[in-house]
Amino acid sequence: MTKKQNSRKSQSATGAATAAYGSLIKALGGLQSKLEIPESAREFVKRGAATAKQRAAAMHDGANKVAGVIEGTIVDAVTGVADINRKLIDTAHDDTAAALASIDKLAAAKSLAEAYQLTVDYWRERGEIGMGRAKNVAAFVSAKVYDGVKAVEDAGARITPAWRQAV
Repeated sequence: MTKKQNSRKSQSATGAATAAYGSLIKALGGLQSKLEIPESAREFVKRGAATAKQRAAAMHDGANKVAGVIEGTIVDAVTGVADINRKLIDTAHDDTAAALASIDKLAAAKSLAEAYQLTVDYWRERGEIGMGRAKNVAAFVSAKVYDGVKAVEDAGARITPAWRQAV
């Protein structure tokens, strides 16, 4: 085949496709003006859209509540860390004051036995204070963890009904 023959065949195929498409458009155009969507179908779509809007609003509210709970938990955690830092600073100050007081007592000791006894007493007292601090830290951390978990559980209980309703 030559290029001319190929060109004529391509043009005739294109012309046939265009003619078929045109007749299809005419048929559907006439059909389109005659077709009516039943009222029940329109109402069904409207109800579905309204339900979807309600669910979207409920999910939006639930997401905002979750964000609020997360923000509150983070604020509580930061506050807890700040409290711990203040307690550490106070502890360091107390330990420094106790060490300096012990040095003053040692400087006043008149014998090696008295200096030894003052040192033993100092370390015994520091050990008891350290044990008390460890108990306080454990109680503080336990309380903060409990408060955080409780806040998340409470928020989950409030949010869950909204999520269930949305889904």
